[in-house]
Amino acid sequence: MHSLVAVYLQSINERAMARRKMVKIAAYQALPNCFDRTDSDKKGQWRAYFQNDNPLILELGCGRAEFSYELAKRYPTHNYIGIDLKPDRMWYSARQAIAEGVSNIAFLQINLLELADYFGENEASEIWITFPDPFPKKKQAKHRMINPNFLALYQKVLQAQGMMNFKTDNLDLFHYSLQVFVDQPNIQLKQLSFDLHEDERIQADVKIHTTYEKRFMELGEKIKYVSWQFV
Repeated sequence: MHSLVAVYLQSINERAMARRKMVKIAAYQALPNCFDRTDSDKKGQWRAYFQNDNPLILELGCGRAEFSYELAKRYPTHNYIGIDLKPDRMWYSARQAIAEGVSNIAFLQINLLELADYFGENEASEIWITFPDPFPKKKQAKHRMINPNFLALYQKVLQAQGMMNFKTDNLDLFHYSLQVFVDQPNIQLKQLSFDLHEDERIQADVKIHTTYEKRFMELGEKIKYVSWQFV
């Protein structure tokens, strides 16, 4: 009997969560700073959307986009776009940006493999990759956001001498990424740290805490960071 009750309650919780998710997705789609696959006409036109020629900075796999949102508040002379496949996550920061009048940030729901369909060549000034799924199994390497195919995609939309940044809590993923960098002839590392928040060489902006980052740190995980340029 107890197991039947547990299954019933779990079913109720799952349905409630699904309803909340759909409400957030609908709310995301209604916000003027939120975009999706129907907005491919923005390719090469993001500065027109922001109505200025300020540097354009992308956060890929941004989740709630807390990192980009904090940067947008600190640097009103830069434009930011948080990009993720799940709009119900980005909705939090998108709603907050509208409420607080932070107009130099937008949000885009796409698959990252579609990146070049929504950004022109050399349109981005800087790219951040923050705490992506590590895809730990060897056969999943093609899905990791640091792999040769993804790197070629980033280079296509990034300006010459534009900066790439990568933060992760996962040591195995970090080791894998460094090996990928070593194997690529066109990558020049700029900064590297195996313990970001204890590293005095790294500028404060890189150390902005997100919800997930705080969670990892509370579990005793050290945050790893690397930046590079394509040459």
